[in-house]
Amino acid sequence: MKIRTLENLIWILFFIIGLLFTVIGAVIGVNTLNYENKVDTMGTITRIEYYTDIDGDRLENVYVSYYVEQKQYESKLTGYSSDFYEGKEINIYYDKNNPNEIGVKSLDLLFLIFPGIGLIFLIIGATGLLVKINKKRRKNKLKTYGEKIEANYRETTLNTIYSVNNVHPYNIICEWNNPIDNKKYIFKSENLWTNPEIMIAEKNVQTFPVYIDRKNKKKYIVDVDILTENVVDLR
Repeated sequence: MKIRTLENLIWILFFIIGLLFTVIGAVIGVNTLNYENKVDTMGTITRIEYYTDIDGDRLENVYVSYYVEQKQYESKLTGYSSDFYEGKEINIYYDKNNPNEIGVKSLDLLFLIFPGIGLIFLIIGATGLLVKINKKRRKNKLKTYGEKIEANYRETTLNTIYSVNNVHPYNIICEWNNPIDNKKYIFKSENLWTNPEIMIAEKNVQTFPVYIDRKNKKKYIVDVDILTENVVDLR
Protein backbone atom coordinates (compact mmCIF):
# COMPACT_ATOMS: atom_id res chain seq x y z
CA MET A 1 0.00 0.00 0.00
CA LYS A 2 1.34 3.42 -0.94
CA ILE A 3 2.26 5.65 2.00
CA ARG A 4 -0.04 8.46 0.87
CA THR A 5 -2.97 6.03 0.76
CA LEU A 6 -1.98 4.64 4.17
CA GLU A 7 -1.82 8.19 5.57
CA ASN A 8 -5.35 8.92 4.35
CA LEU A 9 -6.58 5.58 5.70
CA ILE A 10 -5.16 6.34 9.16
CA TRP A 11 -7.09 9.63 9.38
CA ILE A 12 -10.27 7.93 8.17
CA LEU A 13 -9.90 5.12 10.71
CA PHE A 14 -9.31 7.61 13.52
CA PHE A 15 -12.46 9.46 12.47
CA ILE A 16 -14.64 6.32 12.19
CA ILE A 17 -13.39 4.78 15.45
CA GLY A 18 -13.81 8.10 17.23
CA LEU A 19 -17.33 8.54 15.87
CA LEU A 20 -18.36 5.02 16.97
CA PHE A 21 -16.85 5.43 20.44
CA THR A 22 -18.47 8.83 20.87
CA VAL A 23 -21.94 7.75 19.75
CA ILE A 24 -21.96 4.43 21.61
CA GLY A 25 -20.44 6.02 24.72
CA ALA A 26 -22.95 8.86 24.64
CA VAL A 27 -25.89 6.45 24.38
CA ILE A 28 -24.57 4.30 27.23
CA GLY A 29 -23.77 7.39 29.28
CA VAL A 30 -27.23 8.92 28.83
CA ASN A 31 -28.93 5.69 29.83
CA THR A 32 -26.63 5.11 32.77
CA LEU A 33 -26.68 8.66 34.10
CA ASN A 34 -30.46 8.95 33.87
CA TYR A 35 -31.50 8.85 37.54
CA GLU A 36 -35.18 9.67 37.02
CA ASN A 37 -36.35 6.24 38.23
CA LYS A 38 -33.46 5.64 40.62
CA VAL A 39 -33.80 5.69 44.41
CA ASP A 40 -30.86 6.37 46.72
CA THR A 41 -30.25 4.08 49.66
CA MET A 42 -27.50 2.52 51.76
CA GLY A 43 -26.08 -0.89 51.05
CA THR A 44 -23.54 -3.22 52.63
CA ILE A 45 -20.92 -5.12 50.65
CA THR A 46 -21.53 -8.76 51.50
CA ARG A 47 -18.79 -10.37 49.41
CA ILE A 48 -16.23 -9.68 46.71
CA GLU A 49 -15.37 -12.45 44.27
CA TYR A 50 -12.08 -12.25 42.41
CA TYR A 51 -11.41 -14.05 39.15
CA THR A 52 -9.13 -13.91 36.09
CA ASP A 53 -10.37 -13.53 32.53
CA ILE A 54 -8.91 -15.20 29.43
CA ASP A 55 -6.41 -12.38 29.03
CA GLY A 56 -5.05 -12.89 32.53
CA ASP A 57 -6.59 -9.68 33.90
CA ARG A 58 -7.91 -9.75 37.45
CA LEU A 59 -11.56 -8.77 37.75
CA GLU A 60 -14.03 -8.46 40.62
CA ASN A 61 -17.69 -9.16 41.27
CA VAL A 62 -19.07 -7.07 44.12
CA TYR A 63 -22.32 -8.10 45.85
CA VAL A 64 -24.29 -5.66 47.94
CA SER A 65 -27.11 -6.22 50.43
CA TYR A 66 -29.81 -3.54 50.85
CA TYR A 67 -33.48 -3.05 51.74
CA VAL A 68 -36.37 -1.92 49.57
CA GLU A 69 -39.64 -1.41 51.42
CA GLN A 70 -38.39 -3.62 54.26
CA LYS A 71 -37.52 -6.42 51.85
CA GLN A 72 -33.88 -7.45 51.70
CA TYR A 73 -32.10 -7.77 48.36
CA GLU A 74 -28.63 -8.83 47.34
CA SER A 75 -27.44 -7.82 43.89
CA LYS A 76 -24.23 -7.63 41.94
CA LEU A 77 -22.86 -4.13 41.61
CA THR A 78 -21.75 -2.81 38.25
CA GLY A 79 -18.27 -1.48 38.94
CA TYR A 80 -15.52 -1.75 41.51
CA SER A 81 -13.37 0.55 43.62
CA SER A 82 -10.07 -0.26 45.29
CA ASP A 83 -11.44 0.92 48.66
CA PHE A 84 -14.23 -1.69 48.64
CA TYR A 85 -14.15 -4.40 51.29
CA GLU A 86 -16.63 -6.87 52.73
CA GLY A 87 -18.83 -5.27 55.37
CA LYS A 88 -18.36 -1.71 54.08
CA GLU A 89 -21.47 0.47 53.86
CA ILE A 90 -21.78 2.43 50.62
CA ASN A 91 -24.23 4.80 48.97
CA ILE A 92 -26.05 3.06 46.16
CA TYR A 93 -29.23 3.46 44.14
CA TYR A 94 -31.77 0.97 42.84
CA ASP A 95 -34.24 1.12 39.97
CA LYS A 96 -37.87 1.66 41.03
CA ASN A 97 -39.09 -0.72 38.35
CA ASN A 98 -36.40 -3.30 38.99
CA PRO A 99 -34.98 -3.23 42.56
CA ASN A 100 -32.41 -5.86 41.61
CA GLU A 101 -30.68 -3.32 39.39
CA ILE A 102 -28.27 -1.22 41.45
CA GLY A 103 -25.38 1.14 40.94
CA VAL A 104 -23.09 3.75 42.46
CA LYS A 105 -23.24 7.27 41.03
CA SER A 106 -19.54 7.95 41.47
CA LEU A 107 -18.69 4.80 39.48
CA ASP A 108 -21.19 5.72 36.77
CA LEU A 109 -19.05 8.72 35.91
CA LEU A 110 -16.41 6.32 34.61
CA PHE A 111 -18.70 5.68 31.63
CA LEU A 112 -17.85 9.20 30.47
CA ILE A 113 -14.31 7.97 29.72
CA PHE A 114 -15.66 5.97 26.78
CA PRO A 115 -17.13 8.88 24.81
CA GLY A 116 -14.23 11.05 25.99
CA ILE A 117 -11.69 8.76 24.31
CA GLY A 118 -13.94 8.59 21.26
CA LEU A 119 -14.07 12.37 21.06
CA ILE A 120 -10.27 12.56 21.11
CA PHE A 121 -10.01 10.06 18.23
CA LEU A 122 -12.78 11.92 16.39
CA ILE A 123 -11.01 15.28 16.70
CA ILE A 124 -7.66 13.83 15.59
CA GLY A 125 -9.21 12.10 12.57
CA ALA A 126 -11.34 15.07 11.57
CA THR A 127 -8.40 17.47 11.94
CA GLY A 128 -6.17 15.29 9.77
CA LEU A 129 -8.80 15.02 7.04
CA LEU A 130 -9.63 18.74 7.12
CA VAL A 131 -5.95 19.66 6.86
CA LYS A 132 -5.57 17.50 3.74
CA ILE A 133 -8.78 18.90 2.21
CA ASN A 134 -7.72 22.47 2.93
CA LYS A 135 -4.27 21.84 1.45
CA LYS A 136 -5.85 20.54 -1.75
CA ARG A 137 -8.20 23.54 -1.96
CA ARG A 138 -5.34 25.97 -1.32
CA LYS A 139 -3.24 24.28 -3.99
CA ASN A 140 -6.02 24.55 -6.58
CA LYS A 141 -6.72 28.17 -5.62
CA LEU A 142 -3.05 29.16 -5.84
CA LYS A 143 -2.60 27.43 -9.20
CA THR A 144 -5.65 29.31 -10.50
CA TYR A 145 -5.17 32.78 -9.03
CA GLY A 146 -1.61 32.87 -7.73
CA GLU A 147 1.45 34.44 -9.32
CA LYS A 148 3.57 31.84 -11.08
CA ILE A 149 7.35 32.08 -10.83
CA GLU A 150 10.16 29.63 -11.64
CA ALA A 151 12.33 28.75 -8.64
CA ASN A 152 15.73 27.07 -8.93
CA TYR A 153 16.02 23.58 -7.49
CA ARG A 154 18.49 23.52 -4.61
CA GLU A 155 18.22 20.21 -2.74
CA THR A 156 16.03 17.40 -1.47
CA THR A 157 15.69 16.99 2.30
CA LEU A 158 14.23 14.29 4.53
CA ASN A 159 11.43 15.41 6.84
CA THR A 160 12.45 13.63 10.05
CA ILE A 161 9.76 15.40 12.09
CA TYR A 162 6.92 13.47 10.44
CA SER A 163 6.55 9.78 9.58
CA VAL A 164 3.93 7.21 8.60
CA ASN A 165 4.60 3.53 9.27
CA ASN A 166 8.17 4.52 10.26
CA VAL A 167 8.75 6.10 6.85
CA HIS A 168 9.78 9.78 6.55
CA PRO A 169 8.70 11.90 3.58
CA TYR A 170 10.91 14.06 1.36
CA ASN A 171 10.73 17.79 0.64
CA ILE A 172 12.07 19.63 -2.37
CA ILE A 173 13.84 22.89 -1.54
CA CYS A 174 14.10 25.59 -4.21
CA GLU A 175 14.95 29.28 -4.29
CA TRP A 176 13.99 32.38 -6.23
CA ASN A 177 15.65 35.76 -6.52
CA ASN A 178 12.95 38.44 -6.60
CA PRO A 179 14.07 41.18 -9.03
CA ILE A 180 11.65 43.67 -7.44
CA ASP A 181 13.00 43.69 -3.87
CA ASN A 182 16.32 41.92 -4.61
CA LYS A 183 15.61 39.32 -1.92
CA LYS A 184 16.11 35.57 -2.10
CA TYR A 185 13.06 33.44 -1.25
CA ILE A 186 13.32 29.81 -0.14
CA PHE A 187 10.41 27.45 -0.82
CA LYS A 188 9.68 23.94 0.44
CA SER A 189 7.39 21.47 -1.31
CA GLU A 190 4.68 19.38 0.30
CA ASN A 191 5.63 15.95 1.68
CA LEU A 192 6.65 13.49 -1.04
CA TRP A 193 6.64 9.79 -0.21
CA THR A 194 9.06 8.80 -2.98
CA ASN A 195 12.59 10.13 -3.18
CA PRO A 196 12.35 12.73 -6.00
CA GLU A 197 16.10 12.93 -6.62
CA ILE A 198 16.06 10.09 -9.17
CA MET A 199 13.28 11.69 -11.23
CA ILE A 200 14.90 15.12 -10.93
CA ALA A 201 18.16 13.68 -12.33
CA GLU A 202 16.43 11.67 -15.07
CA LYS A 203 14.35 14.64 -16.25
CA ASN A 204 17.22 17.10 -15.66
CA VAL A 205 14.87 19.37 -13.73
CA GLN A 206 16.49 22.71 -12.97
CA THR A 207 13.48 24.75 -11.85
CA PHE A 208 10.04 24.17 -10.34
CA PRO A 209 6.93 26.29 -10.84
CA VAL A 210 5.89 28.02 -7.63
CA TYR A 211 2.50 29.68 -7.26
CA ILE A 212 2.49 32.54 -4.76
CA ASP A 213 -0.32 34.47 -3.17
CA ARG A 214 0.23 38.04 -4.38
CA LYS A 215 -0.91 39.48 -1.05
CA ASN A 216 1.02 37.11 1.18
CA LYS A 217 4.14 35.40 -0.16
CA LYS A 218 4.13 33.01 2.80
CA LYS A 219 1.22 31.28 1.07
CA TYR A 220 2.59 29.31 -1.84
CA ILE A 221 2.69 25.89 -3.45
CA VAL A 222 5.64 24.23 -5.14
CA ASP A 223 4.28 22.40 -8.20
CA VAL A 224 6.04 19.03 -8.45
CA ASP A 225 3.73 17.59 -11.11
CA ILE A 226 6.58 17.71 -13.62
CA LEU A 227 8.11 14.74 -11.80
CA THR A 228 5.06 12.53 -12.35
CA GLU A 229 4.21 13.52 -15.91
CA ASN A 230 3.94 10.47 -18.17
CA VAL A 231 4.26 8.20 -15.11
CA VAL A 232 1.47 5.69 -14.42
CA ASP A 233 1.70 4.11 -10.96
CA LEU A 234 -0.13 0.76 -10.99
CA ARG A 235 1.01 -0.40 -7.55
